[in-house]
Parts: sequence; C-alpha cells; structure tokens
Amino acid sequence: MAEMRVRERGRAKAGSWLAELRPAMVEPVARVVALPHAGAGPNALMPLLSCLPDDHEVLGVTLPGRERRFTEGYPEGPQDPAPIVEAIVGELAALPTRPTVLFGHSMGVALAVAVALARPELCNALVLSAHPPAGARAERAGEWDEETLLKIIKLGGGTPDEILENAFWRGYLIGLLRSDLGLAGTLVRRNLAGRLALPLTVLGGTHDELVDPPELAGWIRRTDARVRFRLLPGGHFYLMDEPHRRIVAAEIARAVSPAAAARPYEP
Repeated sequence: MAEMRVRERGRAKAGSWLAELRPAMVEPVARVVALPHAGAGPNALMPLLSCLPDDHEVLGVTLPGRERRFTEGYPEGPQDPAPIVEAIVGELAALPTRPTVLFGHSMGVALAVAVALARPELCNALVLSAHPPAGARAERAGEWDEETLLKIIKLGGGTPDEILENAFWRGYLIGLLRSDLGLAGTLVRRNLAGRLALPLTVLGGTHDELVDPPELAGWIRRTDARVRFRLLPGGHFYLMDEPHRRIVAAEIARAVSPAAAARPYEP
C-alpha cells in the first residue's frame, strides 16, 4: 500500500514539471530531484539514477518538447525563466517534507541553482555536475550555429546516426538544443545575482570539451556552506560511463545524508 501511495503521488499530470522516475523500494528516507542537460529529459539520466539506494525516491524535471511533454513543443525565442522556476518550486512545495537533494547536470545545474535560490528551504543540498557558475561556452549565443549544435549532440552520445540523418529529427533536435542553451544562459545571468546557503557537491570530467574543469572551482565563492569537489576521468558525459555511475550515485546519496554531511571533506 505504501508503494502504491508513492506511485500515485508521483504520477505526472499533463504539463506538469515533476514526475516520479523511480519510487523508493522501501520506506523513503530521502528524495533526489534530477534536472538534466540541454536537449534531454530526465530519463536520459536513468542508467545513473537507478544506482541510487533503494530508500531514495527519484523525481525528474521535464521541460516541454521532450519525453512525456513532447507534444507541447518548445519555445523558439528568448525565454523568461521565472515562470519555469516558479512552476517547479510550486510542485516541489506540494510534496511531503523529506530530505531532498537537487542533482543537475550541465544546463540542469543552472535550473537547480535557480530553484534553490528561489526556495532554499525546499532542499538540503545541491549536486552540480559539469557546469561552472558562469555557464558553459556552448551557452553563448554567438556559438549556436548548426555545426556547433550538432557537435554538442554527438558529444552527448546516444543519438543514433539515422536520427541525425533525418532532416526533420535533426532540425527538431537542433532547435530544442538552441532553445535550452538560451534558457541556460538566461538562468546563469540571473543566478549570479544571488548567493547560495546550501552545501554543494561539484562534479566534473577531467577531459570535458565543453567546460574547463578548473572553472568548476568557482562554486566555492558562490555559497556560504561547505563545498565538496570530485573530478572523474572522462568528458562532458563522464557520469554516464558505466564505471562512474555508482560513484556519482554515491556522491548524490552522500550529499543528502545527514550523517554524511557531518563528515569532513575527503578529496
């Protein structure tokens, strides 16, 4: 019965931003909210998120134009992030109180930080992957030509060649990515006006072609709480490499665990 209630609560309504990706297998002790990279929905992170402990419920944020919100389309022009942040915050606030960590990868970091700045009481910690405080190079409008966007899609992996060879789907993915990068850039500029008061875990790949790993250290100046850093071998999607999934999942679980938060930083 408990699992049934969890599933009912996590069922997404049309147009909703949050949905349950995986219920806790036992009585939940913590909540993980995943905010994915540009051009993707949260299910893209499931190979990693499925490695989380059984007593963690896993939710994901889905923007329009992908996965279960595919038919809603996506904005093609400049976006005001305020309604998006407010909608996500509203749905988070309606959930039962539980230790919560926001886990963002790439663009998802900018959205996670915006949510935490808007309502810090709704989360206990942030795990920020592959995205410095000032944003990634790819989020600068001058670099949004089709060749660059296709390169970013290919760097992400997982997109079959036949999809990119199809004119419709290639155009759709490029437009979706351009829209998301515009949103990320706007969020970054807005976020720089605020300051976090939550503990951060900052992760990245040692050979990231989209982000200079040393720029990740800038997060230490963006919060008044503790910051934990960890770099793993790999590129921008290091976290999806099979050997790293359990490591990253352990970092996410550690961030939301009160016992783990009390332990000193371990390099």
